Amino acid sequence: MLSTTRTRLTLGAAAAAAVVGGLFIAAPANAATGEITLANETFTAGDWGTGLDVSGSGFTPDATVTISVTYTDGDVVLGSQDVTADASGAFADEVFTPSSELPLPANGEDVVVTATSDADDTSNSVTLAVLAQKGIAANTTTISTEDLTNPDVGIEISAGGYTPDETVTLSTVYNGETLPENTFVADRSGRVFAGVYLAQGTAEAGQLVFTLTGATSNVAQSITITVTGDTIEQPGTPTPQPAPAPDYTTKGKLPVVSG
Repeated sequence: MLSTTRTRLTLGAAAAAAVVGGLFIAAPANAATGEITLANETFTAGDWGTGLDVSGSGFTPDATVTISVTYTDGDVVLGSQDVTADASGAFADEVFTPSSELPLPANGEDVVVTATSDADDTSNSVTLAVLAQKGIAANTTTISTEDLTNPDVGIEISAGGYTPDETVTLSTVYNGETLPENTFVADRSGRVFAGVYLAQGTAEAGQLVFTLTGATSNVAQSITITVTGDTIEQPGTPTPQPAPAPDYTTKGKLPVVSG
């Protein structure tokens, strides 16, 4: 199956000590605030490509800078790399591949790149855009007519490889008959989740072919589901609806299938 940028508050160097609750806390006199940039911020889950290409400036001259890649779900460090800043506090094109696999972030989580130094420098954080791999899958390859007409069961389809936020059209062919289309919107990782069931018409043994096509990417992916069981006449008015991810608590209704 195919599963926000967080802003970190950075405190600059202070010449004087801060007073907190009557206690004096000495601030690092020479700490600098660095800035990092990446040559590429977009990757596909499970693939670091040619690695991260990181450049930085504004660090303490000759400091050892540690570049860290962190998954915010549990603050898991995916990899790190040390580089020495030059006499101006900069470094350029430090390329490395994190040791851990690149995950596809869950909703509300991110993969971020930051840098610190042995001179107490800190940096901005850069959030990577992690895209889902191209592919389509369903929670089943075979479904009974009884489950196909049950809004609590139905079919769950997921697909990746689309452009984030693009409109994706779901086309359905049932036993050779083309049904009206449904539309969905790809999430920030280019994934689409579609939960569907037959709300009206005739459910009968045969084949359902689903195709998801991106409006801007033109990515088209199909999957076939085999329907088994006795014929069921299903009354009701179809209302196509997108299904939320990832729990599929609401199913989209398949359009009418005539008997």
